[in-house]
Formats: sequence, structure tokens, C-alpha cells
Amino acid sequence: MPRRQDRGSVPSWRARTARISALLLIVVAGMLAVVQPAGATPTQPDVGYLNAAHQANLTIIQAGEVAKTKGRTACVRRAGAVMERDHRKLAAQELEAATQLGVGLVTIPSLAQRERLDALAAKAGTSGYDAAWLAFQRQEHEALLKLIEEELAKGTDQTVKSVARGAQPVVEMHLRMVSGSCRAETGSPIVSTGEGGQVADAERTRSRTALALLGIGVLLLLVGKQVRVRRRLVGAAAVVAALVMVFGGPGDGGQVPEAGAAVSDREAAIPPVRLTLPGYLEAPVMPVATARDGHLQVPKSTADVGWWAAGAAPGSAGGTVLLAGHVDSARGRGVFAALSKVPVGARVSVKSGDGDVHWYRIVARRTYRQSALPADLFRGAARPRLALVTCTGSYDRAAHRYSHNLVLYGVPLD
Repeated sequence: MPRRQDRGSVPSWRARTARISALLLIVVAGMLAVVQPAGATPTQPDVGYLNAAHQANLTIIQAGEVAKTKGRTACVRRAGAVMERDHRKLAAQELEAATQLGVGLVTIPSLAQRERLDALAAKAGTSGYDAAWLAFQRQEHEALLKLIEEELAKGTDQTVKSVARGAQPVVEMHLRMVSGSCRAETGSPIVSTGEGGQVADAERTRSRTALALLGIGVLLLLVGKQVRVRRRLVGAAAVVAALVMVFGGPGDGGQVPEAGAAVSDREAAIPPVRLTLPGYLEAPVMPVATARDGHLQVPKSTADVGWWAAGAAPGSAGGTVLLAGHVDSARGRGVFAALSKVPVGARVSVKSGDGDVHWYRIVARRTYRQSALPADLFRGAARPRLALVTCTGSYDRAAHRYSHNLVLYGVPLD
């Protein structure tokens, strides 16, 4: 008679099935952990940065708002207005990022920040208020800059890092305003994006060639019957070629989108990271601000485009998204040398740090003297618009700068 198996020695089919299922679950979980994209959910440093930076911005906003009326000097009052405006945009960008990530942000400054604000407010109306305000803003901006640097070094979420990267040049610009004595510029930045003169040289050569062709063509046409018909046709062709060389490229035209009254909070969105003009150029975008000398700090690399970080971001409900790029440098042509050939009607895409792509259509081209660039490019706009800025005109080799700026205006397609 066969011996009965011991039930404890051989697992039943149910036990074997359970073990196999558990093993499969472990394998699947491991696979999911491998394929899950990095930064799919915000890490603690990212959320911590958003909250701390938001509280810092709220603190700076409150101090700036008070300085607009309590500042004893015009410079402090102007600086207060600038900081309130710019940090409202930064705070709104943080809220936008937090909304996308599904996290909430603290809506008031910390207890320590409120105590410092109260101590500063107690000095309003005294002779020491302006010095105390400058020291206060210097301390707050230095602390915020440290937060930004830590996020850029340790953060993992690309949307949050994009917001931090966009805030960095603005905070650095403000820190320069309050370092030592007050410095608050009243005019618009100078946008000098050409330091080589190659484009001006090429344009000069083009003009001389066109003039030579025109002269040859006119000469062949004027001699009339003394030359063969073929030569007269050559003369006519030379004249046409000369005219095309002079007038063939796109010139100023189109209707410039109106600026209107700016609203800071409407200009907030996730900062841009890439610009594409199909058929003309594609380039990374870096946030920039104004240097101490009043010039826009365009990227050092002529292959990069600078985004005016104190202005609007793509996808915002209002404001000017200003992007500036080199036309040339001592090393050769720059990324925006192609703008001279971009006509009204061309399409432009700007990619934000959160991956969204925003499309614009070029509706106007304008040439301005560098000293007469419209101030509303830097002061916001009621409706959203795009401005691509580079240099054009004659080149001063002694000053290493062009005489004019070329601005291409665009409006959103979406």
C-alpha cells in the first residue's frame, strides 16, 4: 500500500500559487520603481524650497510696499516699488509651480520674518529708516539667494528648479540695488547684443555689391543700341539683382501689440527654457537681469538666448516675454543673427520649464535706436506678447556696439 505524503512536507497547490504571486508582485514593483521617471513627484527639498522662498518673497513684498510711501529718499521709494512688483511675480510663479505639483504653500511670513518687519516698521518716519530698510532687504535677499542656490544644487523637480533658476538673476539684481548706498535705475536697460561687427560688415559688403551691380546694370542699359540685346538683358538683370539685395529682406512692418497697463500677478508663469523659430534657429534660454551699468546681462555664450527674468513668462495672462540674443561677437555670428530674415507671420515656440510649449506668431518688426528702446518692453503689458530683441544698424568699433535694436513682436496662438 503506497505511503501517504506528509502534508507539512510538500506545499499544497494553493501555497505554491500564493508564493508565485508574491514573487511576481515583487518583480513588478521593482520594474515600476526602475521605469518611474525621476522627479515625477516633488521631493522634500523641492517643497521646502517653494515654501521658504514664498515666505521670503512675501516678506520682501511687504517691506517694499511700505517703502513706497515711507522711504525718505526717492531712491528707496523707487527700489521699494521695483521689489514689490518683481517679487509679486516670483511669488506668483511659486504658486503656479505648487498648483501644478499639487502642494499647498504657507501664505504668511514666518514668525521671525514678521518680527523683523515689525522692527523695521517701527523706524518709519525716522532718519534711520532708509538705512534700516536697505540693511533689511540686503539680509532678506542674501537669505533668498542662498535658498535658490541650495535648490539648484539639491532639488530634483524640474519645474521647481526652473522657477528657482528664473528667480536667481532677479534676486541678484535687487541685491546690487541695496548693497552699500541705494541704487535704483529709472530708465530701461540697454540691450547691447553685438560685439563683433561681422553682421554689419556683411551688410556693408552686401550694399557695396548691390551698388556695383546697379552701376553695371545702368551702364549696360544706357548704352542702348550700341550693345547687343543680350547685354542689355544682362544689364536689366543686374539692376534687378541689386534692388533685390537692397530691398529683398523683410523690413519694418506690421502692427505692434499694445502694451497697456501692467498687472504683475498676471505676468507670472513657469520660466522658459528653449526657443524655436522653425527654419531659422533653436536655442536654450537662460534667465537674465540688469547689470550695475544698466545693460541687460545677455548670456556669455552667443548660442544662448536671454530671458528678461523680471518680466513675463510664456503662458502668462499678461506681460511681455522678452528674449534677447547676440547678433554676433568677437567669435562670430550669434544665435539671433537669423532674426534679420524672419518675416511677419512666422511662428515661434517657447518651451517652459514644466514642459509646456507656447506658440506665438510674429506680427510686427521694428528698428529702434538703442537709446530709444520702448520702455514698455520692460514695464509689462496688459495682454500677453512676445518680444525678440537683438542688435542691428551700423557698428561702432571703438565702443563695440551697434547703433540700433531690432525687435520682433509676437502674440500667442493658443
